[in-house]
Amino acid sequence: MRATDSGIRVVLAGDCPLLRSGFRQVLEAAGVAVVGSVATATEAAGLLATVPADIVVVGNVTRHECGADTREIRAAHPAVQVLVLGRSDDADAVRAALAAGARGYLGLEAAADGDLIQAVRSVATGELYLSPELAASHVAAPPAPAARPEPATARLTERETQVLTLVARGRSNREIAGMLGLSANTVAVHRANLMKTLAVRKTAALVLYAVRHGLVTAD
Repeated sequence: MRATDSGIRVVLAGDCPLLRSGFRQVLEAAGVAVVGSVATATEAAGLLATVPADIVVVGNVTRHECGADTREIRAAHPAVQVLVLGRSDDADAVRAALAAGARGYLGLEAAADGDLIQAVRSVATGELYLSPELAASHVAAPPAPAARPEPATARLTERETQVLTLVARGRSNREIAGMLGLSANTVAVHRANLMKTLAVRKTAALVLYAVRHGLVTAD
């Protein structure tokens, strides 16, 4: 394995060798080490038993397969993150992948090389990643049961919860300020505090958090 700047190790899994070859070239050009390329999730899980990796990038899957593939990899190797590449207009596939434990979903229709690189780097740092068009449409995993909230929930103030809900509904800082009687700068501070408290860096992750905790629906 050649040395890389990022230190990220990736296994590619998908039924099209040509696409896997293209993804490999994009990632390796960005300093991401591709340590394996296989056709199925089962092969990826087997390879991970002998070849250490940080992420499995799963592509070319249907809505029925993406959840099963993600679950198989995560069950065998819970420390390895999964990024799914698929159709952004297939809401069921997105939800199935995230519900099964995937940390990201990249819609391929409008994706460029840089989007794949960003998705891999975000997932490698523990962030939840969604393509911009998915975040904007609020497509996410089903809400988690109310009886099992993430610990960070208890640390949100009432105002932060209001801001989070409106952010998840696609409102801008200016719109939120008008609705809550605050200044845009104050809303920006609340938004920054939310990202710090929830340990996320992107608005898409805030949307996922809000959906999973029932603050907004995933319609």
